[in-house]
Amino acid sequence: MKKFIIIAFVVLAGIVLYQDFLYKKKRNTPIPPRPYVVMLSLDGFRWDYDTKTHTPNLDYITNNGVKADGLQPSFPTKTFPNHYTIATGLYPGNHGLISNSFFAPDLDEYYSIRDRSKVENGKFYKGEPIWVTAEAQRVKAASYFWVGSEAKIKGYAPTYFKYYDHNFPYDQRIDTVVNWLKLPYNDRPHLITWYIDHADGVGHLHGPDSPEIVQSVGMLDSLIGVFLSKLNQLSIKDSVNFIIVSDHGMANIQNDKMVYLNKYLNNNFIDTAIGVNPFTLVYAKNKFIDSVYNSLKNAEGITTWKKEDIPERLHLKHNKRLSNIVVVADSGWSTAFNKGGFIYNGGTHGYDNQNRDMYGIFYGIGPSFKKGYKTGTLYNIDIYNLLAKMLKIDPATNDGKPDRIMQVLAEE
Repeated sequence: MKKFIIIAFVVLAGIVLYQDFLYKKKRNTPIPPRPYVVMLSLDGFRWDYDTKTHTPNLDYITNNGVKADGLQPSFPTKTFPNHYTIATGLYPGNHGLISNSFFAPDLDEYYSIRDRSKVENGKFYKGEPIWVTAEAQRVKAASYFWVGSEAKIKGYAPTYFKYYDHNFPYDQRIDTVVNWLKLPYNDRPHLITWYIDHADGVGHLHGPDSPEIVQSVGMLDSLIGVFLSKLNQLSIKDSVNFIIVSDHGMANIQNDKMVYLNKYLNNNFIDTAIGVNPFTLVYAKNKFIDSVYNSLKNAEGITTWKKEDIPERLHLKHNKRLSNIVVVADSGWSTAFNKGGFIYNGGTHGYDNQNRDMYGIFYGIGPSFKKGYKTGTLYNIDIYNLLAKMLKIDPATNDGKPDRIMQVLAEE
């Protein structure tokens, strides 16, 4: 019996030592060489903006990398839902950010892009953004103002991130991204996501066909040139892939195509309505859903759905956070609650994602991309899988279809 105990102890000790050896070996195994991926979002940069003025730096990327004919956003074509779709590969109906602002009955709380306490709270964010996928697999990530990156999701946040500051200078954003790429190897992020808002603000205020948008496009192209120049001075320049995307496009609107929702809404019949111009979530009281729907359904300039009737192609209606009635303005139309408020001239987004004016951009250049390759429409739902492939990490479950986008990569 004593001999048996000794043998068992020796075997157990051997198992423990072997497991410790495997752990140390795994911990000390160097991360295999992998390319760097830097992804910039130009908010509201429509698919055809490069035709409005001279864009030598975007042209350079087109001639030496990849350009898509357009990037179809997910619905609704709003900023927060689509940035988080790009990051997760999930439709808004599956990742939970169903609009820029909404009520979440699963949490009994409101989410708003202007409420920092909510934006930075990971409980609102479903799915797994690419920086979480990377960090969980020992690949460092950094983010400069990307939606969701200020919250801890699944226990992870990017190794480096910035809290949103709308007025932070664009040139300093470039310098920070470049400095991240200058860090010592063990500290250097292999994934960087960053964001510039300018085209969206100008598009809203002046419209997508205005002289001001032409100036904005020229300025943004110059910033891209500055980044490319600084990137070219780095010792790792031949290992860096640079991607440029946008979350959505922009459509012209005019004040003579207005729908005032309060003309049709009885405040006694609804709990609240969130968002306007052109996508509105109407939370009707349960016993008045039909009444509210019937009062809106024939109004000129808008399309109104009960939640259960929203087309499947929009991938939205099964989310618990969605209101029981959804209103979307028709192309070129705007919605407001009351007459006499803001005058709508300029541009907006939020329309059906099949509306070509809602399409954004996709450019890519670097060692992982084909050179001088133009492709047709890409879908932002597929970018997550592309990033995972480029970073050599295993993707989480998502809604994307890899075979729709992997053609942009050079053959290995």
